[in-house]
Amino acid sequence: MECYARHGVLPLENKVGAPFRVSLTLFVPDAACAGALRDDRLEDTVNYAEVADLVRHEMALPSQLIEHVAERIASAVLKEFRKVNEVTVKIEKLSPPIAGFSAEGVSVELVKRRPLFVFDFDGTIADTRAGIVRTMQASFRTMHLPVPKSEEIVPTIGLPLTESIAKLGNLQGERLEQTVETYRRLFEEVGVEGIVLYDGMEEWLKTLHSEGAVLAIATSRGHESTEQLCQRLGIRPLFAEIVACDDVVHAKPHPEAVERLMRSHGISVEATTVVGDTTFDIEMGRRAGCHTIGVTWGNHSEQMLRQAGAEEIRR
Repeated sequence: MECYARHGVLPLENKVGAPFRVSLTLFVPDAACAGALRDDRLEDTVNYAEVADLVRHEMALPSQLIEHVAERIASAVLKEFRKVNEVTVKIEKLSPPIAGFSAEGVSVELVKRRPLFVFDFDGTIADTRAGIVRTMQASFRTMHLPVPKSEEIVPTIGLPLTESIAKLGNLQGERLEQTVETYRRLFEEVGVEGIVLYDGMEEWLKTLHSEGAVLAIATSRGHESTEQLCQRLGIRPLFAEIVACDDVVHAKPHPEAVERLMRSHGISVEATTVVGDTTFDIEMGRRAGCHTIGVTWGNHSEQMLRQAGAEEIRR
């Protein structure tokens, strides 16, 4: 697109303006525009006329630096057109105020990728510790097994349920399966009560979503349970996808869940961040090659998260 705009450091540039050329390249994963590719449906691709309107709007807002304008355009595209995973913006000032300048123009080019944030659920998004401990102890009591103490249960939170129960009760075979089923039944009776979002979590999720990030959950909890809890807590619409322990072959800290989410949404390793409260989450993220954020309000300590290799710590 070519347009006339008032970008520049000099007062005259802001008053009189100058000609500019704006070039955009938008990258959309095949899965996101499959209807357009196969069935010629406009609603399944990006309407470039709407993109052009957005560019005109941003170019009409004066700025000193074309770098800033490029960033604004790229951010606006990712926010408004959620099918787009990457945008390249090139802005050329065709008549720069440089004495003796004879080239076509000066330009800046910027690449911006849509980020993917993969959140753990228990101990990261929601405070489920008390409910898990109550349910675990009730399950062992119901099965007439030695009841584990709270301090024994907490370090196993984040592992798949079967692995956690097997470890706590040294169980296997039919006895293990019966205890797992007992836990799942009792959780709806004694575990759900009192589950809440951590302070500030809803605001963090809403901010990331409004900025255009793709949000997903990778959890050791079962899929149906996670879906129900997210609905109950009012946050399900914020998440593009949930990958639970029964959706994968390999549980945390194996990177399968994160790798699946990156493939599903066509988002690169460099643009993906894993957020979790346990070393299992951090190791999963690191093994996938992603950025990692450890949160200290859950079940593992800051020291454990740092030792696991968390790049950033949130308290």
